[in-house]
Amino acid sequence: MANMELTFEQLLAAVRNLPYAQKTKLWQELDSEVDRNEIRRQAREALEEIWAANEGVSEDEVMADVDAALAEIRAERTARRP
Repeated sequence: MANMELTFEQLLAAVRNLPYAQKTKLWQELDSEVDRNEIRRQAREALEEIWAANEGVSEDEVMADVDAALAEIRAERTARRP
């Protein structure tokens, strides 16, 4: 079998073009390789880092930052539209 190099983006595009039944089969094949406990541990670790980094910051300040970031992203998206 020939060996082919693909970027992640190329692979993802190819998977997205698969019929639903083949996507389901691929998911079933890969599902056993996913360690859900490790994913939970990493997510928890990331949350704890965020909480530690934002200790002492009020919820209102966080929401103001979120609102500002969303407004910036929306403005960039609007500017890119033809």
